[in-house]
Amino acid sequence: MRSNDTVLASNDRGKALYNQYCASCHGVDGKGGGYVVPALKKAPPDLTRIPFENGKFPSLKIHQYIAGEVTIAAHGEKDMPVWGMIFRRKYDNTRKELDIFAITRYIESIQQK
Repeated sequence: MRSNDTVLASNDRGKALYNQYCASCHGVDGKGGGYVVPALKKAPPDLTRIPFENGKFPSLKIHQYIAGEVTIAAHGEKDMPVWGMIFRRKYDNTRKELDIFAITRYIESIQQK
C-alpha cells in the first residue's frame, strides 16, 4: 500500500471508530449534537473547531483525552466513558494505540477552516 493509501485507510478506520465510540456524544458531524447530550453534565465541545481554540491541532492532547490520560469534565470521572480503558481491555497495546491514533487523525481531518 502506498503511503497516501495508508493515510486514507487510517482515516476510514478512524471515521468508523469515531462513529462507534464518539458520535453518540459529539455527533456524527463532530459538532457536539449527539443523542446522549441531555444526559451529560456539560455539553461536549465542537470537535470541528479545535484549531481555532488552540492555534494548531493538539494531536497529543486529543490522544491523551481519548486514552483516558486526562480528565474531561463532561465525561465525569476518568473511568467514564473514556475509550482508552475499553481499548485496553479489547486489544493489545499496539492495536489500542493505532485505534486511538486513527480517531485522532479523523478528528483532525474534520476541522473547519
